[in-house]
Amino acid sequence: MRTEEALSATVEEYLETIYNMTMENVVVIGARLADRFQVSAPTVTEMLKRLVRDGYIEMDNKRHVTLTKAGFEAAEAVLRRHRLTERFLADMLGMQWHEVHEEAERLEHFISGAVEARVMTSLNHPTTCPHGNPIPGMVPSARTYLKDNNALRLSEVANGTRVKVLLVSEVVEDEEALIMYMHQKGLTPGTSIMMLAQATVPQESQESREPQSVSATEPTDLPQEDVKLLVGDNQQIVFISHAAAHKLWVVPA
Repeated sequence: MRTEEALSATVEEYLETIYNMTMENVVVIGARLADRFQVSAPTVTEMLKRLVRDGYIEMDNKRHVTLTKAGFEAAEAVLRRHRLTERFLADMLGMQWHEVHEEAERLEHFISGAVEARVMTSLNHPTTCPHGNPIPGMVPSARTYLKDNNALRLSEVANGTRVKVLLVSEVVEDEEALIMYMHQKGLTPGTSIMMLAQATVPQESQESREPQSVSATEPTDLPQEDVKLLVGDNQQIVFISHAAAHKLWVVPA
């Protein structure tokens, strides 16, 4: 039987995920949440019923999930602790940006308001986590952050266009694997990129593919799932999957 603390943490994780999907204009339905958490559909259904009962979400006749005002506030509270903890682990403890997510997941549910305020002051009021995602309360609107920055997915960038990495999506099945993948490719927030070539892949294919390691020595004639980039100040040629490009948000350089 779960403890009240564990149950509360599970509720917070659902609210975080629904918030992140909403921020990225992804329609939230039970099936996507089941995939995200790797649980059964009935398990998700029971949790959604609880969230409706407690006033955190609403569901329409198509079973689309939206956060209520209380849901947005609760999600932003836990996301603020999570992203602030990631920033603390990176800036104060020297952990690498691709290492902090899992540690922050463990710590975020136990940080008090007093500790949060002290960490915020010690870090000189950061606005984003190491992955580039906004810290709620430290930007004008975390909910509309992507729109406010005219961000688009790297998979939507036209060939020959130069952009800059804004953030790595948190709407992923395996955050640790994706962040490590981006780290290995040098695709960190603030990095400049030029789109060199990419094959056209249907939207559903982009969302279903997992990031795959692709050698930077492959020929110019790319396989359908590969994207060719010119990355960073050293102009390194890098190949990534369409799935990875779909999870990377960029802004005009």
